[in-house]
Parts: sequence; C-alpha cells; structure tokens
Amino acid sequence: MSIHLRFLSLLPCLYFAGCAEFPNGSVVDHMPFSEPTALQVSSQYKTSTSQSIPVIPQWWTLFRDEELNALVRKVDDGSFELKAGLARIERACAVLGVSRSDLYPQLNGEGSAIKTRTSKNDLGSGGGIKNNYNQYRAAMGMEWEFDLWGRIKYLINSAEADVEATMLAQQDLRLSLKGQLAQNYFALRFLDEEHRVLTAAVKIRIDNVKLASDRFKAGRTGELDVARAETELATARASLASISGQRTRLENAIAVIVGEPASDFRISRTPKAPAYLPAIKAGVPMNVLENRPDIAAQIKVLKSIYNRIGSAKAEFLPRVSLISSAGLSSIDAGDFLSWSSRTFTLGPSISTPIFQGGRLRSNQKQIEAECKEAVADYQQLVLVAFREVEDALADLASARNQRDAQLEALSASRKSLNLSIVRYQEGLVNSLETIDATREQLNIERGYVQIRALEYDATVRLIRALGGASCLDAKACQECGCILHSCNCRSENSQKTVAEAKAH
Repeated sequence: MSIHLRFLSLLPCLYFAGCAEFPNGSVVDHMPFSEPTALQVSSQYKTSTSQSIPVIPQWWTLFRDEELNALVRKVDDGSFELKAGLARIERACAVLGVSRSDLYPQLNGEGSAIKTRTSKNDLGSGGGIKNNYNQYRAAMGMEWEFDLWGRIKYLINSAEADVEATMLAQQDLRLSLKGQLAQNYFALRFLDEEHRVLTAAVKIRIDNVKLASDRFKAGRTGELDVARAETELATARASLASISGQRTRLENAIAVIVGEPASDFRISRTPKAPAYLPAIKAGVPMNVLENRPDIAAQIKVLKSIYNRIGSAKAEFLPRVSLISSAGLSSIDAGDFLSWSSRTFTLGPSISTPIFQGGRLRSNQKQIEAECKEAVADYQQLVLVAFREVEDALADLASARNQRDAQLEALSASRKSLNLSIVRYQEGLVNSLETIDATREQLNIERGYVQIRALEYDATVRLIRALGGASCLDAKACQECGCILHSCNCRSENSQKTVAEAKAH
C-alpha cells in the first residue's frame, strides 16, 4: 500500500478521535490548553455546590389577586419585548446550526458550458490544435475538515452556551416584566385606596364648609372659619386631581407591558385595596441567588467565551481536510456523457499557519480580554444581586415597622379629630383646631396607605431579587402544607393552610 493510501486510511481514525466527546463535563473542563490564571473566577463569587433551592414559577399567585393573575397572563402573549426575545433565541439556535454544519462534509455541485478562444501565438507550432473550442463540465466536489484539535467542537459548545444564555436572558426578561407589572399594579391599587381616602375627605370638607357657613349665618362664628374650610376643601380636591394623573401614568405603563395601546387599556377601580401580603423568607445564601436567571445567563456567557478561547488556540495548529471531486468534462457535447469523459480528484489537504502578521495571537488576546470583562461582569452582577436582596429586605422590615407605628398614630389622630369636632360644635374652640386635626388625620391616613404600598413594592422587589419566590425550608413547608414559606403554622391550622394552598 502506498504512503498516500496509508495516510488516507488514518484520516477517519484521527477525525473521530478529534470529535470524541470529553468525559464528565463540558469541553472547557477538559481543554488541552491551560486556562489563564487572570481569567479564573474568584472563589468568593462562585455559586454554592449545595442543592439549589426551588422557586415557585407563578409567584404572583401568592398575592391572591385574580385581576393581577389575569394581567400577568397577558404578558406572555402580548409583550413585544418577549416576542423580540424569542426572535433572539431563534437567531442563536440558527447560529448553533451553522456551527454544527462544519462537522459534516461540505458537498457542492457545479456545471459549466464555456466557449473558449485562445491565442494562436500561445499554441506554438504544433499544428492541428484548436484555438476555438467549447468546454462542457459537470462535477460534484466535497471538502471535509477533520476536527483533530477540537476547533469546531469548541465553536459548537460556544454556540450551545450562547443559546442557553439567550434562553436564560429571556427568563430574566420575563421575570423583570412581570415584576414591573406587579409593582405598577399594586402602586395603582394603593392610589385607588388614596383616591377613596381623599374622596371621603372631600365629602367631609364639603360638610365642614356647610357647617361653617351655617354657623356664620347664625352669627356664631366669623367669616374666617368659612374661608379656612373652603381652603381645606380646595386643597383636598387638588390632591385628588394629582392622584388621578399618577394613576393614568401607571395604567399606561401596564398597557405597554401587556402589549396593548394605552388609549384602549383601562383598569377599573376597586373599592378595596390589596389585603393579602405573602411572607417571603430569604436568608440570602448563594444557592438562593442561583435561581436568578441573569446570573445563570452570565455563567453561560463565560462558558461560551472559554470555548472560544479553545477554538482560538486551535487556530495555531494545522488543519487537515479531505478534498475530492468527481464529474464529467469534454470539449465535444456528443462525448460529454461517455465513460471516457469522467474526471476525479481525491486527496488530503493540510493547511498550517506560518505567518499571519500577528492576527491569530491578537484574536486570542481579544477573546481573553472579553473573558476578563465577562468575569468582572459576573462578579459585579453577584454583588448587585446581594445588594438588591439586602435592600429589599431592609425596605420590607422598615415598611413593617412604619406600618405598625402609623396604625397607632392613625388611631390617635381619629380620636383627636372626634374630640375637636365635638369641642367646635359646642363652641369651645374655633375652627382652626378642628382644621388642624382634620388635616393631620388625613395626612396620617394617606401615609398609612403609602406605607402599605411600599410594603408590597418591597415584597415584589425581594421576589425579583431572588429570581422568584423561593422555599428555603422545603421539608417544613411540606409538613405544615404552607406554600407561603412562613413555616411557623401551628398544628391546628395545618389543614386550613393545606386547603388554602390547593385553592390558590
């Protein structure tokens, strides 16, 4: 057997050896090239190896608000941002398909019918040689690169990681949109509650104006009391108008999220504010933050870049390909299909870089720099995630404390207002004391509503920061049947909790 044929017989073995899957892990874990020390991720930023904590995919249902549930369902079908994200996933999958195609032989067919005239001065003195002839040709060519060093395999793994990163980015976008919707929805609902409070205040102030006018007509008070009552009425009406403007803006923001025109989108007012706030426990361990799709997506980005580094280093090594072609060629159309018109070529092709002007080295440095950037982005993202969780927890605790204190202040202000009204009606004091008490009671009541809005907003932000509502004690939740993760239910309430969990 000739040396040429022996070399050809070894090519398939070399190819399958080069394309073989690496055991127990990704290609990056078994790179034949060492990973640069500067690109290694610091251990303090690495995610925990413990079992991941599960999340509740439909976390918004924990608030037990059917209208919120209906709005969230519209996001998946109506959001144009999510539709754009789906297109990005399709694009990433198409790029993956292009990368995978390089593993297979590339077949190309070609045909030509060319009329050629050559110079007689180039024909020499041979005589009888045609310098005006037709050339008919049909052939099929094949080129097959043997991925001996894993260059193509690295690119495929990089494209696969890009697809996963794009899908995780889509999950993060979905979580963000639904979180924004929930925040805007609760803000709108508590504006409705403020609207109810202010509407009641306007009615009270109308009665106060009438009372002051009657007392003025009866000569029991001065005109100043009437002017003060009218001032308070106008102030309450102005506050009511500003609430309506804020509500419209929130309504328009929700319309954009669900993919509907703001002019055609309306959310009707409800007589009651949200009354149920789920308890979300968060100890902020690293494995909780593993549920965040943005962190998971950044990890996939790192994996993609690591594989690209492997591919860039493989560019320094020779490329071995099998090239062949077969077809028919003739200058006579009548003989074109005859056996004697057959042609073929078959043989290996080796290409190795000798001098590229530093292009390959610069390409490798470029990808390594991208990797350093991605590592820094990942570390920053983890720090931001911790900060968001801590901020949400701090805001939630602060809102709870403010709510309790505001409730006490609200109870005291109502008692003070009632005493002032009685004293005013009995003529013991002028209207100034009553007006001050009324204004203070209104401000405290509005403050209480706003604090409750902050409490709901902090809860939603906490859920978003954790990547979704998570259960930190699955065993305890299972024992008491509590899907709200309080895990402090008394035994006599277990059955009730289970029934509520099934209902919601």
